[in-house]
Amino acid sequence: MLAYHRPKSLDDAASLLAAPGRILIGGGTAAIPAVRRDPTAGVEIVDLQALHLDMIIADGDRIGVGATTRLSDLRSELRIPALLRDLARRELPSALRNQATVGGTIAYGSADSVLIAGLLAHDATVEIHGESTSTLTSALAEGFNGKLITSVTFNSVGVGAIASTGRTPADLPIVAAVAVASSDGVRLSLTGVATTPILVDPSDPTAGLAPVGDFRGSSEYRLHLAALLSAR
Repeated sequence: MLAYHRPKSLDDAASLLAAPGRILIGGGTAAIPAVRRDPTAGVEIVDLQALHLDMIIADGDRIGVGATTRLSDLRSELRIPALLRDLARRELPSALRNQATVGGTIAYGSADSVLIAGLLAHDATVEIHGESTSTLTSALAEGFNGKLITSVTFNSVGVGAIASTGRTPADLPIVAAVAVASSDGVRLSLTGVATTPILVDPSDPTAGLAPVGDFRGSSEYRLHLAALLSAR
């Protein structure tokens, strides 16, 4: 059965999500195509649009962004660090940026997500309904199955940069290195070398990495790119 729910509160959304076969959507860029491929799979959609989680709030050097904030809004909001605005642009084509949400991007946790890499470099934390706030690194490691992301918060200070290599300029990078330098030092993250983007040691960025190769690049090639792009 295919069913649609539009809860009016976070508690209602969490209660709906607790049942099997239910998935959350903000913009639906990942979930809706999957449901359409097999509408007989028994999936029920829980739509978060009525919860008004699309705020952007600055508090000193930290900025909070609601889970249903669109990537296009992140791209155009001048309070967002320039690096993150650029990464929101790179994350998806323009048509999909108008649908895709920050929370959905984090929950999907693509290994190639340059936006997640940027959030890691900006020392992001994640708020999950009914749980204590955790670092984005910890949240990605634990996964988001059955969890409701409400917001992400990150530092707005520091100078950021990205270096990446793809098969073509229009492709997602095979590997990307994203760094933010501030008075606290340098935070460096990588895409394309693990199951999700990860923070690494700037002095030894490939330590402990064992990326899985695919048609875009072998494990050895990805390690080579990780070292080269981190140095850049």
